[in-house]
Amino acid sequence: MNAVLAEIFLSGSITHDTYVRTGVAGDPGGSDAEYQMLFLAALTAPWRKLLVFYQLGGVPGALGRTLEYLYENAFGYWWAIRHRSAAGEPTASDLPATVEIGPADLRYQSRFGKAHFPTKDGDTDRSPVHDEPIVGVVSGRWDRFRTEWTETRIHRSLEARFLDGEYWEQTARYRYAACKIENGLEDWRSSTPEELERRCDDLDALYESMAEEGYVPQDELLEREDDGMETGSAAIKPILGTNYPHEMRVGIGRSGEVIRFSAGKHRLSIAKLLGLETVPVIIVVRHERWATIRERFAAADSLEALPGEYREFADHPDLRAVTGDIRPRVAE
Repeated sequence: MNAVLAEIFLSGSITHDTYVRTGVAGDPGGSDAEYQMLFLAALTAPWRKLLVFYQLGGVPGALGRTLEYLYENAFGYWWAIRHRSAAGEPTASDLPATVEIGPADLRYQSRFGKAHFPTKDGDTDRSPVHDEPIVGVVSGRWDRFRTEWTETRIHRSLEARFLDGEYWEQTARYRYAACKIENGLEDWRSSTPEELERRCDDLDALYESMAEEGYVPQDELLEREDDGMETGSAAIKPILGTNYPHEMRVGIGRSGEVIRFSAGKHRLSIAKLLGLETVPVIIVVRHERWATIRERFAAADSLEALPGEYREFADHPDLRAVTGDIRPRVAE
């Protein structure tokens, strides 16, 4: 056990293998040992970042960011334990679906990490709880644990760079990455100042490309065999054993909110800044209440047959596949 604790402290994280070696896995209700182990993980995880937070924001910044990090990890692991079988066995209609949405409609970023809420097969390597990604209909308050996308560090930094004309070195995202690299940590796909500069050059090129061509889907970039990126590339990722283009993975909240979980964050912000009409996303989860609304739309003969509070969702992108010719029938 001491060796395991040392591993967690030094790495600042907890992995599925480490969790299993402690001998505390298996109780679906969440044993005291499980909660203690995951609390320890949440407690020790931010220590390596503490110096970074202090250098960037002084004592108030370090305390504030550490408490926020602790809260998010503790809540995330608590939720993961209680909802380890959250989605159950997905039906065909629950399986991941690729849809086109307006960038402005994607307003939120989930505050769950990949270890708490895995959305593709590879994410489960980071999770001490989930053996499979969460896909399908999920109840609970997961859709409330979110933040406005425009308030994220990455969006504010890209906005400062591409709309306000600031140098990368002036942006919050660059400063955060540079500070971590100075302290021997890797961030933003960079472990050296030189790699960080290449990362910034790549994002400049991505912005210029999207300004000229719009949003080019991942599968099309793969066909080209060269997406022009040195520090990242188009990819295919498995979800429950089925390969999908590595587009943004999102959930649909109880009132139709589109919430990003993973992938495509730079492309999303650039699409917003450029005012692009649509971007592709992969829907991996739907809130239970939204799934009910979706079922009602699928069964309705007309909009007038639906409750008034549902009709406002008629143009929602997640309903296009199930509404069919519902509008023409109303017009008749």
